[in-house]
Amino acid sequence: MAITFGMPSLGHTMEKGKIIEWLKQEGDAVAKGEPLVVIETDKVITEVESPVDGVLLKIAVAAEEERPIGSPLVLLGSADEQLSEADIQQLLGDDTAAAPAAPPVPAPVPTPAAPPRAAAAGERVKISPIARKLCDELGIDPATVTGTGPGGRITREDVQKAAQAAPAPAAAERVKISPVARKLCEEMGVDPASVTGTGPGGRVTRDDVLKAAEAAKAAPAVPVGAGETIPLRGMRGRVAERMFQSWNTIPRVTEVMLVDMNATVTFRQAMLAQWEQQYGVRISLNDLITKAVAAALRRHPRLNATLVDQEVQLHESVNVGVAVNLDEGLIVPVIADADRKDLGQIARESRELAEKARAVPMRLSPDEVSNGTFTITNLGTTGIELFTPIINPPQVAILGVGMVQRRPVVVGDALAIHPSVYLCLVFDHRAVDGVPAANFLQELQRLLEKPQEFAL
Repeated sequence: MAITFGMPSLGHTMEKGKIIEWLKQEGDAVAKGEPLVVIETDKVITEVESPVDGVLLKIAVAAEEERPIGSPLVLLGSADEQLSEADIQQLLGDDTAAAPAAPPVPAPVPTPAAPPRAAAAGERVKISPIARKLCDELGIDPATVTGTGPGGRITREDVQKAAQAAPAPAAAERVKISPVARKLCEEMGVDPASVTGTGPGGRVTRDDVLKAAEAAKAAPAVPVGAGETIPLRGMRGRVAERMFQSWNTIPRVTEVMLVDMNATVTFRQAMLAQWEQQYGVRISLNDLITKAVAAALRRHPRLNATLVDQEVQLHESVNVGVAVNLDEGLIVPVIADADRKDLGQIARESRELAEKARAVPMRLSPDEVSNGTFTITNLGTTGIELFTPIINPPQVAILGVGMVQRRPVVVGDALAIHPSVYLCLVFDHRAVDGVPAANFLQELQRLLEKPQEFAL
C-alpha cells in the first residue's frame, strides 16, 4: 500500500525545509533506513532516511523547492503497485493537483548505455546542487568530474571519488617554535604556521610573532569577489532571516566586563601537560571559558532560559552552544549538559562538532544543533577586543568573548600587566533584568579568577 512521506520536523525551530537533492529517482527501490533525500533546514543540511522499504512512485517536490513541515514530498509503495493520476493527487494532496496529468509516454527502445565521461570543453555540466557545492569547497572543476548519475549527471559520490583520486598535498612540516612564542601566538590569535621563523633552524621566536601580528594589522583588506553577487539563500538566507527577526523583535541590553585572565592562563599553562595525558586532547582557553560559563549558568538559571509564546522557560539542562564560522554562514553546535561534563569532554565535543560543521557535506545532525539554552561566540582569534553579538532566539542571552591580551589591570593597590578579556553579555530585557545579568557576569568573573573551582 502506497504511503506519503512528508517534510520531517528536524528541530524545534524548524518551520520549513528545502529539498537540496533527491538521492533516489522515481522508479528506484529504497530500503528502510537508506538515505533518501538531502534537506536543508534553518540550521543544517542533512540526509533524511526512508521510513520504509519500497519504490519511489512519485516525487512531489523538486530540488531547490521549499515546503512547510508535513507537506507531502514523495509517494512510496511497492514495485507492482499501479496508481492512477487521480489516486496520486488524492494521496499527495494539493501540491500536485494543479499540475496537468502527463500523457502516457511509450516505453523507449533500450539502447546500449554509453560509458560515463567527463564533460567536453564548452559543454554544459550536469551536476546536482550538493555536488556543485562540494566541488566549490574542495576546489574541483566540475568539468573534470565524470558523472555516473542519470544522463551523466554528477553526484556527490562522483565528486568524492574525484577528490580521493587527486594527489594528496604534501604534509606540512612541524612548526619549530619556542614555548614563549607559542604562548604569545595563543594570546594574540596568530597561527604559528603563518609566521616566518628567524631563529636557529627557522625556529619561530617571540619577536617573529610580534612582527607577524603587526604586519597583519597593517595589511590592507583583500577585496573578495569584486562585482560578485551573493544571494541571501540557503544557510546565508536562514542566518539573515533569524538575525533580522532577532534584531527587530528583541529589546536587548549589553553589559560589558573586563576580566583579569591571569589566573586562568597561568593555571592552564601549569596543567596543560597533565590534561593532555589525562584527556588525550589539548585544552584551550575557550574550553575553560565554556566550562566556566556552564558553571555560572547553573548558579544563575535566569540566563539559562528561552522565551516562547510570552513564557520564559528556565531549563534544567545547561546546553551551551558554541558558534562556528563557515564560509556560507554561522552555525551553533550545542554541547548538551555542559555543566556536568569535565574539561576533556567539553574539548573533545567542541572539536568534533566544529569538524562536523566544517565538513563537506556538513555532518552535523539536527540533534547536535538543537535545544541550546545559551550561546557563546568567540572572536578572540581574529584580534577583536569587544563586540556585541545578536541573540540567538528563542534563547534570552548570548556571550561575546573578545581577544585575551595583556592589558594594564589594577591588582589591589598596584598596577599590573595581565592577560585580560572583555566579556560582552547581550540579553533579552523582556526575560532578564540588568541586575540578574550583572550577577551572572560577576560569577563568571569570579570563576575565571579562581579556575581551580570549576576546572578540577
